Amino acid sequence: MYRRQAMYNEKKDNNLTVELEVEILKMTGFGKKKSRQFDESQIEFSDLILIVQNTKFYVLKMYLALQSSLFKYLFCEEYNVPENAEIELTEIEADDFHNFLELIHGESSFDDGTVSGILYLADMLEAPTAIRRCEKFLLKDSQKSVVQKLQLALRYNLDDLKNNCLSDVTEITDIELIMTAKLPEMDLSTSQALLKKIIDFSNA
Repeated sequence: MYRRQAMYNEKKDNNLTVELEVEILKMTGFGKKKSRQFDESQIEFSDLILIVQNTKFYVLKMYLALQSSLFKYLFCEEYNVPENAEIELTEIEADDFHNFLELIHGESSFDDGTVSGILYLADMLEAPTAIRRCEKFLLKDSQKSVVQKLQLALRYNLDDLKNNCLSDVTEITDIELIMTAKLPEMDLSTSQALLKKIIDFSNA
């Protein structure tokens, strides 16, 4: 869903700029109360500063590398990032990134207004644990419609969520809503499953 392309600029003050080229496919939650802080109060527990939309996040490089394959590649394999360097991440939003950081640090940082943004970042940053937690929320607690869940399932290859959505299709009107949505990510197996349900409904 995105091309992994990083631009590395080394400056005299050991600051870095990393530009991630991504396709914006998400909704963003606003006004959510923060469960955990990543501001300057965390400086003694951090060795890296990430800047997103002029907001500084004080984090541990190795912990991020353990949670995200992309961060591991950028911080530990591709570049020799010095301690306490400042790295700017572009093309993402500060609220989404804060929610993502809260999630990978063990907080329950999503609801129906924020899960799409977190899932978008988790997929982009290749963070499988965060993806699994988002999928679990969508399966058990989300009040999103079947169409909205199916759209996320197809976009981020969430097989359990996709199968759950298909099992919730119990009427022809459900299929009509899905087809009206014109999901661009519709794969062959999903199309076949929906076609089979149409045939079953017709024979009922």
